[in-house]
Parts: sequence; structure tokens; C-alpha cells
Amino acid sequence: MRHALVWLVVAVVSLFAAYLFSSQSNGNASSWILWEKTMTMKDGGTTAWEPLEGFDRLADCHQSGLDIVQAARDFMNSGGRTLVAVRPDGRSAVYSVVEDGAQHTVDYRLLCFPGPFDPRH
Repeated sequence: MRHALVWLVVAVVSLFAAYLFSSQSNGNASSWILWEKTMTMKDGGTTAWEPLEGFDRLADCHQSGLDIVQAARDFMNSGGRTLVAVRPDGRSAVYSVVEDGAQHTVDYRLLCFPGPFDPRH
């Protein structure tokens, strides 16, 4: 009985080590990735995703998103742009843009996803 338990522990540890090695070798060293999602409501609308930065802790990822939106508020209120709203989480905002006499809306979000997840797929 004890011999079987030792083999079970060895098997579990080996599987865990293989999982860690594969996640590191796939370039997913960060536990959380901060993604920028920009949805533009113009000519049928477009959505663009861009990875920005990796973090070990979700709280750090959220804080970075909050800091970026806070720093971008002046931009969202200048040059023909008007800040419409900042969502309660502080990591997303909506602003309007006037270009060539036409107004459209931009929904800008900073979202944290687990390292291996890619929202573009």
C-alpha cells in the first residue's frame, strides 16, 4: 500500500512539473496579462485587442489598468474628444470623437486575463 502511495505522489509531482514547464516555455511566464480593448463605433464598428503588460498578481494588473485610464483622461477630453463616462471600476472609459464633422464613440477598456488566454481568438 505504501509503495503505491509513493508512486502516486511521484506521478502527481511529475504532472505538475510538466504543466509548469509547458506554461513557461510557451512564453506565458506572467500569471496575468493586461489587455487593451478598443471598440470604435464608426462605419459598422471595429474592435482591436492589444496585450500591454504581464503581472504576477491580479491586483497589480488591475491597478495598472486604473493608472493608465486615469492618465488618459486628459487625452480623452482634448482635440475634438469628449470624455463621456468612466466606469465604476476605473479601468474603462467611453469618449466621443469628432472627425471630419462626424461624431463617433470609442469604448476603451483595460482587462486582465490569465497569462495563456488570448481574447483575440
